[in-house]
Amino acid sequence: MNGFDIKAEFLQPWSTFVMKTALPPIILEKMIKITDEVVANAEGMEAGTSGTEQPKFGITDHGASATFIPAEIPMELEILEREDVMEFFLDVSRQYVIQQTLQMEPMKKKEVLNEEWYTNMVSMWAISQRDNEFNPIHAHTGDNFHGVSAVMYLKIPEYLPSRNPTHNDDGAVTFINNVAKGNWGTSSITIQPEVGDFYVFSSSQPHFVYPFRTADGKGERRSVSFNTEFSSKSEQNFIKKYQEEKLHQLNKDNK
Repeated sequence: MNGFDIKAEFLQPWSTFVMKTALPPIILEKMIKITDEVVANAEGMEAGTSGTEQPKFGITDHGASATFIPAEIPMELEILEREDVMEFFLDVSRQYVIQQTLQMEPMKKKEVLNEEWYTNMVSMWAISQRDNEFNPIHAHTGDNFHGVSAVMYLKIPEYLPSRNPTHNDDGAVTFINNVAKGNWGTSSITIQPEVGDFYVFSSSQPHFVYPFRTADGKGERRSVSFNTEFSSKSEQNFIKKYQEEKLHQLNKDNK
């Protein structure tokens, strides 16, 4: 400014971000191969993640404009180890944790970067979305889970033109903002994903997916999502010490 060379930091500890990256070609190829088998096995069968039986598609009958909610097809985590892709997903989740913690604790950069961070895969599922299906607004915080979530895109069909000529939202994913207000924030961001796109975000991040149409009505928009939990070495040491002290006190009280 006015000839001065100034340095600035941008402090924003009150929000989380969505990290956009891309699957390396070898990971993309393996995930398509894995889900080809998963989706084929699920075709025509009941699928779900809650442990309760439900049809493959949750149908709401509104005549010709019927809409559907695609089922989540659970994926066995062992196959990720077998196909040598697990560590990639855990490492990307770890990088998200580090960067988000740096944003949340901007004055503790040295401590955050010197910390040991651990991530663990909790669940993974495929979604084979078909014509006229949508995924309503939701977050991944069920059962008291608060961690890192992600979605990757493996197949994108050629859509028919949108019914709404002023928007190109068919098949898009929208992330909802719940923090910024006024001129310095927007209420949402809508993204048309491409094959290989990979988004990582807080499990509490609200998002939804628009329906789409294809010429033959048989299009498939295939994605895979997962949840990972995380912890730090300092946190684990603290918990271990607390448990040891509680056990010591319990033994002392019982004498």
